[in-house]
Amino acid sequence: MNKADLNRFFRHGHSCRGAGYLRFLLMFVVCFWNYGFPEPTGIVSDLCGFAAPAFFIFSGFFVLSDEAENRQKQIERKIKRTSLWLLCMIIFYVIVNIAFCMIKHVSVTFTLRTAFGFFAMNLWFLPIGSGIWFIHALLYAYIVIYIAERLHWMKYYKVVMILLFIFMLLSGEFAGLIDFNFLGYSYIPGNWLTRALPYLLFGMFMRENPEFFMEIRPRVNLMLFVLGGALAYGEIHLLSRMGGLIYMGHMVGYGIMAFALCNLALSLPKLPESHIAYYDTALSGLIYAFMDPAYYLIWFAIGESHYSIFIHFGGMIALVLSILLAFSLKESWLAKKCFSRRPIETF
Repeated sequence: MNKADLNRFFRHGHSCRGAGYLRFLLMFVVCFWNYGFPEPTGIVSDLCGFAAPAFFIFSGFFVLSDEAENRQKQIERKIKRTSLWLLCMIIFYVIVNIAFCMIKHVSVTFTLRTAFGFFAMNLWFLPIGSGIWFIHALLYAYIVIYIAERLHWMKYYKVVMILLFIFMLLSGEFAGLIDFNFLGYSYIPGNWLTRALPYLLFGMFMRENPEFFMEIRPRVNLMLFVLGGALAYGEIHLLSRMGGLIYMGHMVGYGIMAFALCNLALSLPKLPESHIAYYDTALSGLIYAFMDPAYYLIWFAIGESHYSIFIHFGGMIALVLSILLAFSLKESWLAKKCFSRRPIETF
């Protein structure tokens, strides 16, 4: 397919069914990354850090089109919807945490540093709901890109993208080696600057050059994914032996794995139609929102009396509960307001 034909498929996320399936499958990866996988070595969990970069790449690819006028309209729409979704998540998580703190007699102190961490670093300050950082970071990144678009600075985005990737590594993966220190932070966790913005811009770069990336054969993408996993494991192992492993969120291998899977999914736009592919954005968003509260709900129910079962399978049980809730609410007012609902085109 030429660029015009490719853009017909990539006009929005629901046109490419490969992306829909991968978004859904990435929720399993998010679960294993956050709550572990029941195998003794921990390797599976360690290698699941590519999920967030993959989601950001997809967002950049489908939102940041190569037409400036269309791109600005898409960003405006995404800022509105993402703001609403973030507000709903904050209200939901605050209610959940109030209940948690009352039941467990936990007190939370909100300081100036806590405020800085939340508003500037996208760090959640309550016990339940740490996954909110993703939508928080996404919103900030959209706002930055919107301002850059209005100031006509997007022509420099490739240089900015490269600089941000370098900063990501220096403030994350290699932070322990260079003794990184910023206002008392020994590393900068995944936030709008260190993960959302660079990977969104990389998704935009892929969107501008679809013919080049779509020519990469599926088996090459699968080989890149495996090599990326090997590299990520090697990075973790080497940094651990050197005593410089203080944060695992930023790894070169994760980026390669995310790119390879996204590119593979984007090269398969004509996969069979299904509810998973059609409602992919709503499902992944709702699953992401429910997973952490569901995990703690399971802890309340069986965690203390059956701790071994909870520690090994609590995450997967939470994922199943979240999937069931997401399917039941995919047509709700919240899902319709916060996520796109466009018919799937057939070509």
